[in-house]
Amino acid sequence: MNTKKETTRELIEKLAPLIWKDRQREAEHYADMHSRKRPPWYFINVNHPTIKRLYLRYLQKSLNGAPLKAPIGDLDRVKFELSLLHPAVLRQLAEEYKQEETQ
Repeated sequence: MNTKKETTRELIEKLAPLIWKDRQREAEHYADMHSRKRPPWYFINVNHPTIKRLYLRYLQKSLNGAPLKAPIGDLDRVKFELSLLHPAVLRQLAEEYKQEETQ
């Protein structure tokens, strides 16, 4: 059993591709059904004034410290959204995805 506690950045880097794949699978599912009703692609509306400030700050200094140029790709967008979550929530998500892998 690994007792090392992962950092927030490590959790985000691990979770982002898994969540992005889930979004892709869900989008494909709705496309296959030819459904007009589709779930929102992103968690958070970056046009909200408060979120916009955080988003612009993230663009200036992303997880690795390097600036990003808007519009960012889907995976970077997922990382931004995950960066807004509390570390305890990230750990809980990581545990849930780990359980899904073992089932």
